[in-house]
Amino acid sequence: MLIVKEAETNKMIKRMVYVEEIETQSLAIGSVMEIGDVHRAAPYSRILAVQKEGGVKSDVYDFDDYSIFSLKSTPPLSPIQINSFTYHHRPIQVDQVRVIGVSTAGIFQVGGVDHVDATNYTKHFRVLENEEQ
Repeated sequence: MLIVKEAETNKMIKRMVYVEEIETQSLAIGSVMEIGDVHRAAPYSRILAVQKEGGVKSDVYDFDDYSIFSLKSTPPLSPIQINSFTYHHRPIQVDQVRVIGVSTAGIFQVGGVDHVDATNYTKHFRVLENEEQ
């Protein structure tokens, strides 16, 4: 993780954000769409996706049955302090953005962000019927 901060105030430099048009078709599963500055973004998702062959029969699946959901994410690296100064004489200006999809703890951001800590655990499998010969 790399965090760049203004040397004098040690805070994120904030600017105005002007957006003319954003068209978003899909935003799903723990995702974030942010316009403007944010200090911390931490989208999170746990997904157990099962594709089952054959007729629809309601089976119960539990996160605890799959080891991936008990894993702990690795801690982020220590921030690196970079002494710098930047003068932004103009605001962030966006004319048009078309987003087809943001999913699974994803972020669509127009503006500044200090910290991002996105986590996703997904277990996807298929249940197939026995083949008769």
